[in-house]
Formats: sequence, C-alpha cells, structure tokens
Amino acid sequence: MEKIILFGCGEHARMVIDNIEDQGKYAVAGLLTNDPAELGKEIYGYKVIGLDGDILEILKSDPSITGYFLGVGNMKVRAKLAAWLDSACGVPAVNIIHPLALVSKHAIIGRGNIFEAYTKVANGAVVGNHCILNSFSAINHDQRIGDNVLIAGNVSMAGRSVGDNTIIADGASIGFKVRVGKNCIIGDGAVVTKDTSDNIIAYGNPAREVRKNDW
Repeated sequence: MEKIILFGCGEHARMVIDNIEDQGKYAVAGLLTNDPAELGKEIYGYKVIGLDGDILEILKSDPSITGYFLGVGNMKVRAKLAAWLDSACGVPAVNIIHPLALVSKHAIIGRGNIFEAYTKVANGAVVGNHCILNSFSAINHDQRIGDNVLIAGNVSMAGRSVGDNTIIADGASIGFKVRVGKNCIIGDGAVVTKDTSDNIIAYGNPAREVRKNDW
C-alpha cells in the first residue's frame, strides 16, 4: 500500500483513519499535530511523529511517503493548511473513498477529498479539493462543489453549485438549481429554496440569512 501522512489527531482524524483502513489503499506512516503536547501520542495504533511544520523534513527522510491527507475538522485551519501544503509539500493530497461510497465514473473529483460510506456523487458532478462528504448524503448530477466544502450527514442536494469553504450541516436540503455562496454555514435541517449570498449563516424552512459569517 502507498504510505501517506495524516495531519491532525482529534475526532476528525479518528474518523478519517476508520475510512482509510476500510478503503485499504493507503498505509498511515504517522500523524502530525500543531500541539507539541501531543507528540508521541498514539491514535488507533498510529503514532504522532511530528509537528505540522516538520513535514518537509519527514518527507526527505522517508521518500516512500507519496501523499498526505488532512484529518483536521476546523474548516479555517484546513483551508490554510491545504494552501500551504499544496504549494510547498511536494507530495499530493490523496482521496479517501470508502468502498461503500458510490462515485460515478462520469464525475470529476479533485484531490484530498473524503467520501464516507453510503455517500453518492452522481454523474456530471464536479467536486473540488479537500472536501468532506459525510454518510447518507448525495451530490446530485451536474453540480459544482468548490474547495474545502463540508457536506454533513443526511444532506439532500439538488442545487447547482456550492462555493469554497462552505458548511452544509446535518439534514439540510438544497433545492433544485439553487446556488449556495462561498464561506457560508447552512444550519441543521435548513431548506434552501433560493440562491444565497457569500459569507452568510442561514437557518430555517425556508432558510433565511440570519447574519454574516466572519470567515
């Protein structure tokens, strides 16, 4: 199996490890953290071997490591890490696709994405980089999903597009041909029936923009 480095060692990283093991394509060479107190810690048998900034030295010392993945759940931290790593790391972000996920061969998928079990990406969909698709959610055909987007569990998506850095929370519904802006938070169970602005937080049925999102 190909060896990869996993950034993060919290709750999201544990979920990622579960999916990596089920996919059976990658071996985790070690975990990196931004907290020195976590050095030496083990998560599901995988050791925290360094700080985030040690990545270049680690790759130099072990050329068998061919990729990385972000096991960090904070979307702002993910965006900053991804921008740095994709320009300076030297190895690509890999896709973690659970064997029980359904991804159309006619979809276009970027890198660094995770699709959990019982997710679906339909034909003609375009998914950017570093996105998270949680279980029992689906991206309907011909939609465009930006970079660093979180689509939580049980989300129904019939929209047209979702902008970068947007969170669509559990149980939300994105209506037919609706565009969701960038840097948005769509709350739990929200029903989005019309296009949204960028940088907003919306809740309710129908969803209403309640305030700006300070991205």
